[in-house]
Formats: sequence, structure tokens, C-alpha cells
Amino acid sequence: MAKQNPTLPHGAYFEGIMQLRNASPELVQWVHLRTAQDKKSLITKELKVRGDAENVQGGVDLYFSDQHYLQALGKQMREKFLGEYKLSYTLHTRSHLTSKDLYRITILFRQSFRKRAEHVRLGEEEHEIVHAGRRIITRNVASGKKTHWRVQDFEAEAKRSENNSHA
Repeated sequence: MAKQNPTLPHGAYFEGIMQLRNASPELVQWVHLRTAQDKKSLITKELKVRGDAENVQGGVDLYFSDQHYLQALGKQMREKFLGEYKLSYTLHTRSHLTSKDLYRITILFRQSFRKRAEHVRLGEEEHEIVHAGRRIITRNVASGKKTHWRVQDFEAEAKRSENNSHA
């Protein structure tokens, strides 16, 4: 049964975290709007994360009061925006009433700066981004052949091709 007009048990309560990295203002605004419109969960806390020069990109951590809503929102976000999506579970506690393990979830989303229908040079060939979700599907502009990529592999190949063209 879906929750209507959720209330907050206390200020520090949360069931899941959405970590947005390299996030555009459009993505952050979309998450806030969807959460406000749906009224099934609350964002209990928002932290800005500064990135370091090497590995971590800056972004936002959003703490949600309902992990099931957070999972559904993550799926919608994965289909609408291009990027890397990871879902992980952490054992939080054990229910004293039912003796079941209770988990908190973390969704990591690293937004790509690429867009659908964008033309990208991969190797010596021009490709168009056809679909972006769990995998990226590109179509070779010359031959029409489609290629399926993991997000990390696509970004690495695009960066490699970009570096080779500048050399």
C-alpha cells in the first residue's frame, strides 16, 4: 500500500541515500520535483559533497524516508538521464518485533555529460547515442550497425578516441 503524506518520525530518520555525482542542476531539480509531486517519501537531509581532484566528483547526497520509493525513483531517473547507476544494500539493524534484518539502501548515480541523439566519435567512426539506460546503445552513422556498451566502457572509449583525435 502506498504511503500518503508521509510524516517524519524524527529529524535524523532515513531508509536510503541517493548519491548524485557530477549532477546537473536539471537532475537535482527533477528529483526534488518528483518527490514533492508524489508525496510518498520525504527528503530528510541534503548534503553537498565536494570532489577531490582525482577520483570523486562533487555532487549531492539526498537522504530519503522510504527506501521503496527511492528504488522506484532511481529506476525512473536511470531511464530519463544518462549515467552510471549502482544500487547497494547495507545491513542497518534487526527488528526487535519480527527479528528480520533491516537494510538501508544507497543509490549512486554518476551523470554523464552526454545526451541521447548526440554524435560521438568512437575510434575512427561516427556514432549516434540511440538509448541510455543500464547500457548505452549507439548506432554507427555510416553502416547503421548498433553497438551495446556498459556506461563505464563507453565513457572510456569516448575519452580514448577524443585523446587520439587531439594528438
